[in-house]
Amino acid sequence: MADDTVTHNLENMDELDFTGWNRADWEGVFGRHHTDDVLVEVHGQPPTHGIREHIQAMRAFVESTGGTPVQVKSHPIRFGSGEWTCVVGELEDGSRMVTVARWRDGAIAEEYVWI
Repeated sequence: MADDTVTHNLENMDELDFTGWNRADWEGVFGRHHTDDVLVEVHGQPPTHGIREHIQAMRAFVESTGGTPVQVKSHPIRFGSGEWTCVVGELEDGSRMVTVARWRDGAIAEEYVWI
């Protein structure tokens, strides 16, 4: 059962990055894959508390970098244990990011991102 949960959460992380982030679908896919009270720390930025604040911060970040999110092309490294997942995202500009997430009821409750 635990492996099924990890697999499901990793599939949700794929949808979050490849659809929610890449298409800037903030209110749909992106919002659906985070809890209302999500805590998010993105390297170099103050932590956000709650989905509204997280979406606002991500919109501001995308606007500051030209208005289009840098595209996540793949998750070549992805694993998890229990309620935690970790993915390495390869970005279209050749850089990588790492996201560690704690899931609750099928949505991210805590998220730590290093770019």
